[in-house]
Formats: sequence, structure tokens, C-alpha cells
Amino acid sequence: MVARSLLEGAGGPRISVVVPVLNEGAGIGAALQPLQAWRGKGAEIVIVDGGSSDDTVLQARDLCDRVLDASRGRARQMNAGAAVARGRLLLFLHADTQLPADAFAMLDALVDMPRLWGRFD
Repeated sequence: MVARSLLEGAGGPRISVVVPVLNEGAGIGAALQPLQAWRGKGAEIVIVDGGSSDDTVLQARDLCDRVLDASRGRARQMNAGAAVARGRLLLFLHADTQLPADAFAMLDALVDMPRLWGRFD
């Protein structure tokens, strides 16, 4: 069986990246910039703001597909993002975390596997 691409097929994106944020205005652009290639391939980027008092939302708006407001707290924010994410795979990414260069390929290789979880070191 040939594995399907992470983003091929109807019904929306097969991967959603959920990023919980709080007062990340100074660095959110740099954090989201590497994900723009993923967006170009159809990935969905969901920002979940926990009540920032800076310009986080303004800085992120053009670099993501959705911006949500949620109660402060990473777990609450991640749950809010997961509730609206349309992807088959969910990647929870903190704004201060950089993915390895081959992260997309790694996830693409897993798309047809049964339920699983993982993490990047």
C-alpha cells in the first residue's frame, strides 16, 4: 500500500498545527514563519490566544489560518484549538519551539498509521 500524502485528499487539511500563545508578540512572527511552507502545502495553522496584552494576535493574524481567544492556560488553549482543528493529525507547537527541518516528512510518513502520539526532542 502506498502512503497518501499528508495533505492530499478532500475534506480539508490532514494536519493542523495548534499554537497556544500568551504575550508572544516579540517572537510570534519568527515562530510562525517556518510554518508558511506547510501552509503552502495546505496545512492549517491555528493560534489560540490566552488573553495577550501585547500585539501577539496582530502579529500572528496573517501567518495563520485561524486565531481563537480562549481562557488562559496551555491545556485550555490546546483543547480549544483541537476542538476547531480540521486536520486528521494534530501537532501542538509552543511558540518558543522550533521543529526539525524534516518534521513535515516525518509526519507525512505517519499519516496512515493507526492512532498514535509522539513528540520532537
